Order: sequence, then C-alpha cells, then structure tokens
Amino acid sequence: IAALRKKYPQLAITFHEQEPGESIPKLVRRDVDLIVINDWENAPLALPDGLTKAPLFDDIADIALPPGHRFASARHVKLSQLSGEEWIAWPGGSICHDFLLHTLRKSGHEPRITHTAGEYATQLALVAAGLGACILPRLGRGLIPPGVSVVPTEPALRRHVYAAWRTQTTRKSAIRAAVEELQTAGKVLAGSKASNRSKN
Repeated sequence: IAALRKKYPQLAITFHEQEPGESIPKLVRRDVDLIVINDWENAPLALPDGLTKAPLFDDIADIALPPGHRFASARHVKLSQLSGEEWIAWPGGSICHDFLLHTLRKSGHEPRITHTAGEYATQLALVAAGLGACILPRLGRGLIPPGVSVVPTEPALRRHVYAAWRTQTTRKSAIRAAVEELQTAGKVLAGSKASNRSKN
C-alpha cells in the first residue's frame, strides 16, 4: 500500500481488515474496489459471478505445539496423529476457524477447540502456557515464545492469497496498478519466506 501511494499519489487508498464473508459482499455491492483474500487449498472460496481474481502468493501453515509435546522435535506431523489434541483457534465464524474444523474432520477426528483468539500472538501465548496447539501460517509470523515448537505438517497446509475485483472494472488504470503492485509485493514476500526457510 505504501509503495502504491508513493507511485500513484492521486489514488485515495484506505485499508480495512475483514473476513471474506464481509469483504466479498462489499466488493459486489461496490462499497470497495479491490480486496485481498485468502482461502485454503482444501477449502477454496467460491467467488460470485462478475468477480475476477489474480494470485498473489501461497502461504504455508505449520502446527505450533506446547512445551514438552510428544511431537515437538518431529520433522513433520500428520494431522491424523493429533487426534484428541486440544486446539487454540480463531473465533467461530472466521475462515481460519472453519478451515480448522473442516481439515481436522477430514483427517478423521472431531476437533476439541478449547480456546479462541483473533491474534496469532495471543494464540502462541496460550500454546506457550501449555493450553493446546494451533495452526500457524508463516505469513506475518512474529516471534515464537520460548518452549513452543513449530512443526510442518505432512501434507503441507497451504493457503492461497489473491486479489479480487469486479470484472467490469478490469480496464480501470487504478485497478490494474493496484493488482500489479500487490503481485510485485507478493513475489518479494514469497522470495523472502523461501530464503528464510533455507537458512533455518
């Protein structure tokens, strides 16, 4: 957003964080011109007719495990191995909460969600306190509290991040400029994440 404002100072840009269930209808109603949304590889979102999307990058999610967990030093873990685990999740009705329910049920067990929090830092604090495990996307991941182990899943939990807009506005220069800038930022971010993984 900062790069876009610098390059195109005439654009009026505002940012609001919302769930897809809020932002997609706003896009359809013309309340907003462009949204950045994500969905999970095994639970894709269906966009209404009249919308176009462009991929920005993919994000991988791992499992954050509490201190002393039996899989804390594993190279990877299958969700089916975490049957009976207590989970810390996003609040009910959010895309990430619904994804956790969907994914764990597909792996063969009913999830026990014992705590909910809308911020990763809070979820990780609960994990560090030994209150459960959480699914932790790599995008925007902050510091991991001492004692918490972050273990990749097998197969990987992958989510797609993309921009979406009304198809009839595709030729608008503001839409094209914003999508191009978001794609550039996505490439930089994806490259940075790959570099960090290779160093670890």
